[in-house]
Amino acid sequence: MWTTRVRSALYALVLGAAATLGTAGSARAAVYSGNWDPAYGGIFPQLGWQASALFDVPDACLAIGNGTNIPISGPCGGFDVLSAEVSFYNVADPGTILHSYSLDPNVNVTGIDIAGGKLTGVDTGFFDFFVSDLSIAGGGSYGFSLILFGGTQAQLIYANPPETSPGCATFAVPGASCGFSANAANGVFAPVPEAETFALMAAGLGALGLVARRRRRS
Repeated sequence: MWTTRVRSALYALVLGAAATLGTAGSARAAVYSGNWDPAYGGIFPQLGWQASALFDVPDACLAIGNGTNIPISGPCGGFDVLSAEVSFYNVADPGTILHSYSLDPNVNVTGIDIAGGKLTGVDTGFFDFFVSDLSIAGGGSYGFSLILFGGTQAQLIYANPPETSPGCATFAVPGASCGFSANAANGVFAPVPEAETFALMAAGLGALGLVARRRRRS
């Protein structure tokens, strides 16, 4: 009987939390991930790279339904890049990440794509550059900068000296060697489950675990 009462109380607590979190979550924006994974090619034939980013998309922006190159204003004015990262691997062993680099998310977003009420594309300026000391990425002699374009595509520019990145991608810099990754990657965008969903699942599992432990003791 004790177990039944506790189980009922805990289920009520979890369901109450679900209702509260659902109400709170409906007022917030949706978080989307974008992922790109090409081989670099060109001057770095052994290099593979993965780019990933998280985007905060206002519900009012998604409610537009469909649109390409939508400006970051009006209903999409709250759109934000939460984080961005580039990871390097050897194309001979794509399952092993050699190093990951966090990028400054304060990048100029020039437009986004919405299809069927979901984020499907992002265009940006260049993210600030980073320098890799990996031998397959130039051993510290090159700076790399990410750009998202064409809605779903991404490229990683290289520049030597490193500090000429990303400027030399758009104008001539005397003495600099600069170029783009030979292979542009098509990105995959997907909504990220809300943290509250995982919190609720954890609370539910914890409650059931407590009941099970109490049952074993009784």
